[in-house]
Amino acid sequence: MGAGRTRRWRCPHRGHGLGDRRRASDSVPGRIRGPIATVSDPDPVRVGVVGLGWWGGVLADAAERAGLEVTACFARTKASRDEFAAVRGCYAASSLAELVASDDVEGVILATPHSVHVEHVEQIAAAGKHVIVDKPFTLTVAEARRALAATSAAGTILMVGHQRRRQEANRRIKDLIDGGDIGTPVVASSVYGVASGYPATWRAAKDETPLGAMTGLGVHMIDTFHYLLGPIERVSAFSNEMLEGEPLDHATGLLLEFWTGAVGSLVTTHFAPKVIQMSVHGTKGAAFNEDDGARLFVQKISEGTRTEVTFKRNDELVDQLVAFADAIRGTGPAEPGGVEGMAVVAVLEAAVASAESRAAVEVAEFMSGDRYG
Repeated sequence: MGAGRTRRWRCPHRGHGLGDRRRASDSVPGRIRGPIATVSDPDPVRVGVVGLGWWGGVLADAAERAGLEVTACFARTKASRDEFAAVRGCYAASSLAELVASDDVEGVILATPHSVHVEHVEQIAAAGKHVIVDKPFTLTVAEARRALAATSAAGTILMVGHQRRRQEANRRIKDLIDGGDIGTPVVASSVYGVASGYPATWRAAKDETPLGAMTGLGVHMIDTFHYLLGPIERVSAFSNEMLEGEPLDHATGLLLEFWTGAVGSLVTTHFAPKVIQMSVHGTKGAAFNEDDGARLFVQKISEGTRTEVTFKRNDELVDQLVAFADAIRGTGPAEPGGVEGMAVVAVLEAAVASAESRAAVEVAEFMSGDRYG
């Protein structure tokens, strides 16, 4: 993409494998208006939870709110799985193989370390079970291709846990873009910070969390950028260690070039007060998702102030697991799926390469069939 190249805005997902774009009046996967969705089949989908840390518990809670039945669990530590099973009233499997062999498990909620996602997905698919994988899908496109191949061969559902695209605020921003209300998007921006530091777990390992908070937090916003604006083509990354005694990057920023020529920025950190926000700025106006989907503002180019849009906030984690259950039952799409998850991984890989080389990197280099076969 050379400087000064002229482009024309059009449907950002057409021909890019990232899903079809729809007008607000059309049926949009995962759209929530009003009450939280519930699983459409009265027979609850039975799931096992693999990876029983804090986030595994959050996902299990959401699964139960969504109407799924948690029937089994597995973690490497016996005490963890026994405690989880006692709280949930489910079976504590002694291995992943035992869990996926059970007739009481139709699908798996996978919340294990990033580096083992691919081998776990392959094992789950080989047993004929469906899976939703916590983000990031994998750490490399090569691994993502392996996971996709395994589920494709098995004919099983594969979803990736990028739930923020399901926020009602982001669905409405998509409507504004599709309907032309804010004109042609030219700039997008996001900041994602949570003051958690790096606890002494696998998440603090450099090989599990390259670029620090960008791996655990920023990937959500990369997926949402893809959902709203289409593929990211080029990345410049800055990732710095500034503080004493902390193992990973403390501040990471990406400058993004989209396939349309629009430019975006994404900044993440684990060392500042909580902030989760996203905005899209177009030739007719701008839309602002504030407070992690709690508030939505719109500003027309002719107006000097922003106007708040009222809406009923949805529970995107619940909606994501409702969608997983519906996909298993054949009543809804698996959104986002492995292709969307792999697109995020490609941007993350490009960002890692950019931070190391201190140069802009083309995302296509990491999606190349020549490179990954």
